[in-house]
Amino acid sequence: MRFVAYAFLAIAGLLAAAVAFVYVALPTEFVRDEIAAQVLARTGRNLTVTGPISISVYPQTAIELDDVQLSPPSGMTSEPTVSVRALTVKVPFWPLLQHQLRIEQFVLDHPVIVLQTDAQGRMSWDFRKPASAEPQLRGGQADQAASAEPVIARGSSASPPAPRQIADFQGVQLRDVRLVSGTIQVVDERSRLKETLTDVSVNLGFDDIEGPAHLDGSLAWSGEPIAIQGTAGPVANLISGAPAALDLSITGRLAKTIFKGTLAAREATPLSGTLHTTAGSLRQLLAWLRYPLPPGNGLGATTLAADFGLSAQGFAARNAVATLDGMTVKGSFSVTRGSDRPMVRADLSLDRLDLNALLDLGSAPATLPAPAKPTKAPAAAAASATVASQPAASLAANSQGPGWSTKPIDVSALKLADADVALTVEAAQWQSIKLSKTIVKTGLKDGVMKSRFSEIALYGGKGTGSLVLQDAAPGAKVETNFALHGIQAQPFLSDAAGFDRIAGTGDLSFNFIGSGPSQLTIVKSLMGQGRMELADGAIVGFNAAAGVKALQNGNIDGFNSQPSAKTDFTSLTASCTITNGILDNRDLAISAPLMRLTGAGTANLADRTMDYTAQPTLVDSTEGQGATEASGQLGKAGLTIPVHLIGPWAKPSVKVDLKALAKNPEAAIETVKKAVGKFASSKQGKALGDILGGLLGKAVKPSDVQVESDPAPAQ
Repeated sequence: MRFVAYAFLAIAGLLAAAVAFVYVALPTEFVRDEIAAQVLARTGRNLTVTGPISISVYPQTAIELDDVQLSPPSGMTSEPTVSVRALTVKVPFWPLLQHQLRIEQFVLDHPVIVLQTDAQGRMSWDFRKPASAEPQLRGGQADQAASAEPVIARGSSASPPAPRQIADFQGVQLRDVRLVSGTIQVVDERSRLKETLTDVSVNLGFDDIEGPAHLDGSLAWSGEPIAIQGTAGPVANLISGAPAALDLSITGRLAKTIFKGTLAAREATPLSGTLHTTAGSLRQLLAWLRYPLPPGNGLGATTLAADFGLSAQGFAARNAVATLDGMTVKGSFSVTRGSDRPMVRADLSLDRLDLNALLDLGSAPATLPAPAKPTKAPAAAAASATVASQPAASLAANSQGPGWSTKPIDVSALKLADADVALTVEAAQWQSIKLSKTIVKTGLKDGVMKSRFSEIALYGGKGTGSLVLQDAAPGAKVETNFALHGIQAQPFLSDAAGFDRIAGTGDLSFNFIGSGPSQLTIVKSLMGQGRMELADGAIVGFNAAAGVKALQNGNIDGFNSQPSAKTDFTSLTASCTITNGILDNRDLAISAPLMRLTGAGTANLADRTMDYTAQPTLVDSTEGQGATEASGQLGKAGLTIPVHLIGPWAKPSVKVDLKALAKNPEAAIETVKKAVGKFASSKQGKALGDILGGLLGKAVKPSDVQVESDPAPAQ
């Protein structure tokens, strides 16, 4: 027992001596040089340690290096890729005594990491040693580097040294890799991008390189804290660049993203998998991402699920399903980096599209004063009720009009990206115009959006057309060209221009161009032309027949506008030109039973006022519905009563010029006789006789009636 006690004392003394030797004789300079040599041999980078080096043995073997810097790639002039206030490394004790360095754990305290891409596209985080690079070695580093296996340069056809790299990590356990209070700077000299991530704290660890690594961390960017959690592995694949599984969650106040897929550093698409993102407000999220949208109320809650791929050029999403402001979008899209702005390509289908939410087009009507009332001219005679026409120029001088917004238009979002997009939309709205199923292909380049509508379903009809919308700061420039068939005119014109005076179904075509900082100024600048052909409709707001009946009692206001009144027609044709927001029509032609109507005049689109003269002609036959016009006999066979409409569209002042009757009283009497004779056997004929007879100041006697032999047409 005494011998055993002495033996233990001797062993304890030897251990104490060994510990003292380690503290005194352990080669710290060798540790620094060995680390630098290994980094240089594998990356071509210089690792410098300017601060003190400390080594501890108990309770764990640890090495601490202060003020550590890793140089950028050769030829790249920038700040060090990595600068660390303190680098703590924990290594196995016995291999270290044998001059073998195996890292089990390390902690980076207050690191500054610079991820730089220079003008030639070289990346500071590409740690593959360039083939042509022969860095200058110090002292014994030359022998170390000479024996190291060469690293294959980018573009080489030789195989990368993956087996040696993985072998270097065999047996390594990194249970506690920490990055504490770090800063990451992202710099791209090509796009002049410079962003900084602050308060970066990360815990990373793995038990074996054949298993996964675990990540838990946080950072702050642009004033918003972000939490990151995930797993990736196996670690051996992460080291070699082979595909590795990645499960990542990124959570912030504005959005949450979950990614499950593959990380493969050496593949053309290093990140691929399924992506699911939710955001409370896409508008706020884009503003935080440095892509602010113009002011508006739309683009709120958003979700996106897609098969996602990320490369150095950009990202792509396939089989995407997204919701945006209640809209559902399906399809595929991609965003690639461009020299000036990103390029967006997409093939999407939408259940509905609200352009008023996507682009601030000033669609909210402003409260504006009503236009000035027209001035009445003195009566020329007791039988005349002609109203002096207010000149179109006078109407145009009124700079405010009800219904058009003076809110500034901002379409600067058109300059955020270029695009090539194909859309199929089940329902859409632009300002007040509503569309059903629409197929459109849109190109966006340098702030100019050009859309080609190959199919449009709207207001009961179909059509084709094109729309050009351009950022013309301040404001926008709009150009349209559409041909529509089978359209219900009243709801379309009401939504497009606030004009609801014409009802009917038919064809519409128009093209115009305008520009300005608001809706009102765009309308005032409009230039273009249009044509309309309608059937089986009505002029809404006044009843020509009722107006004639009122005249027999001396009431010249019978043509005044009434919301429920209308004048039915079987056909209507008209064309127009638009100059500086003034619509000019000279060829209105309407055919109706017992009446034809022509018209000419102007409409001020900005003020929504009109200065128009309609000339209804009472005729003696409905046969052919236009035969008399073609023969040029309408003026001789009929009774024409000019009607002057002036003032706001909603309720124009309607006046009748009775002087026209005095110009040809015999023709008027002849028309009455033929019309009454044609329909003498009907109630309509008797009523017409009473009306026109009273109008001419004499009763139509039976002896004056000439009844034609052909049978009367069906009612």
